[in-house]
Amino acid sequence: MQFVTSKSLELTLALIKPHAVKSPSVVESIKNEILKNKFYILRYKRCLLNVELASCMYKIHEGKPFYPRLIGHMTSGPLESFLLARENCITKWRHMMGITRACEAHIEDPSSIRGQYGLSNTRNATHGSDSSQSAEKECSVFFPDFSTTEWYKNEEIYFRNGYVKFDENQFVHVKDVGAASLVVSFQ
Repeated sequence: MQFVTSKSLELTLALIKPHAVKSPSVVESIKNEILKNKFYILRYKRCLLNVELASCMYKIHEGKPFYPRLIGHMTSGPLESFLLARENCITKWRHMMGITRACEAHIEDPSSIRGQYGLSNTRNATHGSDSSQSAEKECSVFFPDFSTTEWYKNEEIYFRNGYVKFDENQFVHVKDVGAASLVVSFQ
């Protein structure tokens, strides 16, 4: 007898930047793309980022010429933050975002999120983690109550196997308690 196992789901942080959040139709379009591309949304919130958290988030760019502009933009208004899960989550989200430089995205990848909604290198509509390590660090900035370890231990199997439902009011996927009761734990 052969058992089929699927890969563990990967997590990433996705942000819609302040200039894009100013346009409700842009936010709606990006949210629809997230759902259409079969991401699970584990956490979602609209928030303001203060300078301290923005500096922590973008510490890797400290000292670069664009750093003050980046921090200024990221703290200029509300942004939308998502903790996403799916197989190859980081790669898939980064592919959907497109090239970092919006002017290049407009030409080389016009159907990408940045190709459609990016205005400049800083105002490029979205952010996404570039590695699992970055995702864990960045998610802790926006969702400090979320434990990656606990999610993988207690929840990931339900999401991986599709025992979830979408809560439209909160715009998150949650474990489907009815379906989840059918899962047997082998721990």
